[in-house]
Amino acid sequence: MTTEAPAAAPLPVDLAQLDDHELNSLYSEAGRILLERCQAELPAAILEPIQEALDEDDDPRKPLRVVFTTTKWDNGYFWYPDGARVTLFDGKTQEIEEMDLSGADDILSDHVSYLVEPLDSTDQLVVRFEPPSVYMR
Repeated sequence: MTTEAPAAAPLPVDLAQLDDHELNSLYSEAGRILLERCQAELPAAILEPIQEALDEDDDPRKPLRVVFTTTKWDNGYFWYPDGARVTLFDGKTQEIEEMDLSGADDILSDHVSYLVEPLDSTDQLVVRFEPPSVYMR
């Protein structure tokens, strides 16, 4: 069984008819919207796998936030889920060696591709669960 993506709705304007300033504004706004969507989805997408990893270690504590670092691939730096450092509500931290992020991997990759600046080896992505937020440091 194959699932096809829904057809994109036709645009209300012919993009080729827009001047450069209008196209650049549209591009910037679309990028902002994509990044906001990714940041809104990320906390919920990774909370369950992190809780499952803690449960495997018989750790009933609730995660407050997680910090991802980067790893270098042939085509640049990407967020690396293994070795993520989780801060728990009691203030203690725990490193999660292996985590099955399943669909969250795509959201992490999307987050990289929607950033204006390329990532480097020192970047960290902080995902907070309560209240949900995402930021880089």
